[in-house]
Amino acid sequence: MSNPIADLIRQCFTAYETSDRELIEAALAPDFTFSSPVDDNISREAYFERCWPNSAHIEKFELQPILVDGDQAIARYHGTATDGSRFHNVEVFTIASGKVRHVDVYFGSDTAESVDHSEIKATLCAWAAAIGRKDVAATDGYFADNAVNFFIAPPLVADEPLEKNLRGWFATFEGPLSHTLHQLHITGGGSCACAHGLIHLTGTRTDGTAADIWYRLTLALTKTDRAWKIVHAHESVPFLMDGSEKAATHLTP
Repeated sequence: MSNPIADLIRQCFTAYETSDRELIEAALAPDFTFSSPVDDNISREAYFERCWPNSAHIEKFELQPILVDGDQAIARYHGTATDGSRFHNVEVFTIASGKVRHVDVYFGSDTAESVDHSEIKATLCAWAAAIGRKDVAATDGYFADNAVNFFIAPPLVADEPLEKNLRGWFATFEGPLSHTLHQLHITGGGSCACAHGLIHLTGTRTDGTAADIWYRLTLALTKTDRAWKIVHAHESVPFLMDGSEKAATHLTP
């Protein structure tokens, strides 16, 4: 016979498999909290900012029988990510008034770093997509308030508010951009990490010319009580060593 608590928990896992935020929002209590080896009793709002982006990288869950005892339940499962990697976790759910009020996730310390890396990857993929949409507010939201940025365009250190910088840059293009991360590599975890890779940017400028450039990207990030935030961004392209000192914008991987 179907158990309503077990069904509610399955709903949460289905939401991750299908990236259906409305489905999981309906399952969580307004005062929902979440804990794991890398998350200390974070709020519902922080959970959606820090953890939910990982749903984009989940392929499927293989749930073992859910053990229900009163208002608590234990779910054990094997998960498969979209890149084919596998993981095995245990989660303890606390239920109140037909909603999930708290979740404790348990995994080994060797997994903690990979969880941080997954969160960072999800954050940076969402940041790259926000630039592609030319979404000023969303892009700005991935940066810490005191972020220091070394962009390709002058000056040496970006000296105006990021929101103003983004509006000016986005205004030089017609329509959306293609802004994709490649060869992303992440190191560190815990409270700080760094990432590097390549960006491929294409689009049509307002003067009708086509932009198609690869450039290098290095990011430093810190983990706040809500999410990973970019505290430093460094973009660059090599310059030609033939005396012309021109930027080598023709290079591709």
